[in-house]
Amino acid sequence: MPSVGLLLMKSEQQAFLADVIFNIALTGTVQRGKLYREGSTEIQKRAFRSALRNALENLVDRYGNGVSEEEHIANIDALADTLSKRYPDSLKDGRFRIGSAQKALNLYLKFLWCLDRIPMPPHCPFDAIVLSCVQGCEAVRWTRLDDLSEYRRIVDCAKVAARGAPLAEWELCVYSAAQSARRSGKIA
Repeated sequence: MPSVGLLLMKSEQQAFLADVIFNIALTGTVQRGKLYREGSTEIQKRAFRSALRNALENLVDRYGNGVSEEEHIANIDALADTLSKRYPDSLKDGRFRIGSAQKALNLYLKFLWCLDRIPMPPHCPFDAIVLSCVQGCEAVRWTRLDDLSEYRRIVDCAKVAARGAPLAEWELCVYSAAQSARRSGKIA
């Protein structure tokens, strides 16, 4: 039987990983996304971040047995709409755009999948690196994306680029190649 100290450590380890996963997903979403309204206070930003984390953590339960692509797209749409309605004064143009919602959810799910906590998610995080590898989507700015039909088009084009591989696996290869190019000095 595990000791109380060991159980506490596992709990603390899980809490640490949960913090790290969310913080990386948040950074990936906010870093280039110009998410917040100019003049937003730190209190407003903190409230939004807390709501985003809660929403992502609540959504993960749905992914435990896998979700369909349509369910996943509906989750992205609901995440964008719910947080937009609750935090319009915190967000640029009063909106948590589809591009930011997909990046937050897809990146969060990617980490959980890579840690074997959930099955492979239906999509991957679509950012500038990934979009540059998707014919017909190279000029799309994920940070400005706020149209679900455009998101669906990107997914369809990415499936062509992936040549039958699951998008999540394909994106790991794209990410790995980009990191290798960075390390070798081929890209900035």
